[in-house]
This record gives sequence, C-alpha cells and structure tokens, in this order.
Amino acid sequence: MFKDNDTSPLILVVEDVHETRDGIEKLLTTDGYRVSLARDEYDATKSAQQTRPDLILVSLAGSPSEVILSARNIREHAEVGERVPVVVFCIEGIDDGQEVDVGQNVHVTRPDNFNQLRSLLARLLKNIPTTARHRSNATVTEQEFTIMSNNLQKPFTFRLLETKPRVLLELKNETDDVLTSIEILTIFLKAEDVLDGAPSQSHIRFDAIKSMLPQQTAVVSHRTWINGKPVNDERDQMGRLKVIAGEINPYVLDISWENPERKARFQRIPVGH
Repeated sequence: MFKDNDTSPLILVVEDVHETRDGIEKLLTTDGYRVSLARDEYDATKSAQQTRPDLILVSLAGSPSEVILSARNIREHAEVGERVPVVVFCIEGIDDGQEVDVGQNVHVTRPDNFNQLRSLLARLLKNIPTTARHRSNATVTEQEFTIMSNNLQKPFTFRLLETKPRVLLELKNETDDVLTSIEILTIFLKAEDVLDGAPSQSHIRFDAIKSMLPQQTAVVSHRTWINGKPVNDERDQMGRLKVIAGEINPYVLDISWENPERKARFQRIPVGH
C-alpha cells in the first residue's frame, strides 16, 4: 500500500499473545506499514513515547470497556495527542464485522477478515495531515501509489451480472499469468435510506480469491452489511454500483493481488461511471 517504508505510516501494535502479535506485524508490513510492537499497556506507553506512532492498534485480553480504557491510557500517558487514532480490536461486546466510533478518535472494531481491518486503517490514516506523520516530500501516498500501479498494469476487468435476487460481480484475469491472493477492499456506500431516524451505513464486503488462471473469470462472493449487520439478498446493495444515465457514482474497486514473483500489486477500477 505504501512505497517508501522509511516514511510510511507507523502503527503501534499492542497485543499480549506473542503468536498473534507476530501475525499482525507480518500482515501490516506486507501492506507497507512500519510496525512497532508492545505486549501490554506499560510497554506500549514507553514505545509510543519513543516512536511517536501514526496509529495505535490495541488487541488485549479483557472486556471492551477495559481495553478501551487501556487504549486511551496509552495515548494519554505517552502524550501523543488525540490526533493519533486508536483502533481497539475486540473479540466480544460487538457483532462480528462491526465498527463503532466511541469518540476521542477511538474506534472499536471486530473485523470478520483482515481486508476489513486494512480498509479501516487506511481510512483513518488518510485523515491525518501529512505534516503530522513526519513524512518527507518524497513520500508516495496510498492513492498515488494505486494510480501509479494502475498505469503500469491493468490485469483485471469486471462486469455486473443481473441475477435474481441480487446483482453479482464477475472479475476477469486479462493477463497470461496465474494471479494469486486476490482481494477487493470493502466498498463503503454513501448513506441514503433513513432507518430509525438516522441514515443507514451500508458497505459491501467481498471474499478473497485464492488464484485465477490466465483469461479466467470468477464470480466474487460478497455480502452487504447495513449498520453493522449482514442483510439478506432482498436488501443487497450491489445494484447501487451499476451505471446510471446522467450520474457519476463515487465508488471504485480497489484490488490487490500477487504476481507470479509473489510481489503485491494493486489496481483501482471506477465502477458505476
């Protein structure tokens, strides 16, 4: 996701299980982030004081309220300020796949896959001013890197299939190579319908594809979530990505994959245009 590792965002990972901590580090560094590690609140406070992270990811044992308190203590005692977002990775207290903003730039999430967590981190880091990240003028942002990758290689095309009871997405590998670890980032839709007096928050999540042969097509499984809960086919939102005469939709497919050399590549495709 980021080209220059020396100036890419730094994420402090606070996790008390060694194996889990190492696993999260591997996933984040693969995406191009710099990572510092801590095993508890005290260790994390010292690390944050020394490294000044751009985001703090807290995944500790305890109830959500206890973990949220620990997360806020880390940021307060390290004196990094509320500009640094805190993501609390919970395994109880909220539904699978839910994201909750609890105020003071603290976000509680229980992602059902790493793709969702990646999307949340990218959105939060994108809102931090560049000067606050201590990054040089040579830094390439996520969006710029995506566009660069777009210009170099466009292996995927797509089409929307009009099936009943919902619309499906078909992806095609236009290359002569076998592409692996194919993922489409979650698409967060503009709030439109009003439910219970508030705009509904909808997003579409796609299952990863292990591999695609040259010129192969595949229907990508997906699920629509509204206000933190999966919905049935009748409320599926994929149809909102279709082309509508006279309108331009703001949505894109952000696709990541690995080429035959096992190097990560990215592509951005506008949809509904």
